[in-house]
Amino acid sequence: ITRGDEGFVIPQAARQIAGIDLSDANNRYLAAWMLFSVCLLAVLALVRSRVGRVLIAIRENEERARMLGYDTWAHKLAAVVMSGTMAGAAGAAYGALFGSVGASFAEVPFSILPLLYVLLGGPGTVIGPFVGTFFMFYLRDLSGTLTDAHMLVAGLVLIGLTLFARRGIMGLVRERWAKWLP
Repeated sequence: ITRGDEGFVIPQAARQIAGIDLSDANNRYLAAWMLFSVCLLAVLALVRSRVGRVLIAIRENEERARMLGYDTWAHKLAAVVMSGTMAGAAGAAYGALFGSVGASFAEVPFSILPLLYVLLGGPGTVIGPFVGTFFMFYLRDLSGTLTDAHMLVAGLVLIGLTLFARRGIMGLVRERWAKWLP
């Protein structure tokens, strides 16, 4: 059904959204930025909404949120549905932008590295995962020019941040200098 390692190949004619041809690199870039912008704005709106505040309350102390009368199960289900919707949109965009989705998309780097980016940038912050991603890519590029063991360097930095900045880079920035950051 899934065609093994080859995966699904999306025909050229199907790689269009609203008449925009996604086989062109510039159009792919703009489409990726548009999807990123929509998702970022949706998350910022969610965090500032009543539902977002309830989700934060559940994260901090689920029992207290339940005692205040919030249906924690329904709110957690809504969070999973919203997260799945964004993950599905990202997967669909990947297929549309690159023309194929194969088994290599389910390898360890695609599942572990995003979690590391979140931990590095700061869980519980909106822009933390983006900061973590940029930091990790910069660190890998910089250490890759100096040594072949660039992942070892990245791992040591991650261990150091875990020991000395438990809330990640943005958690540390928010804690010390900018409490207003989302």
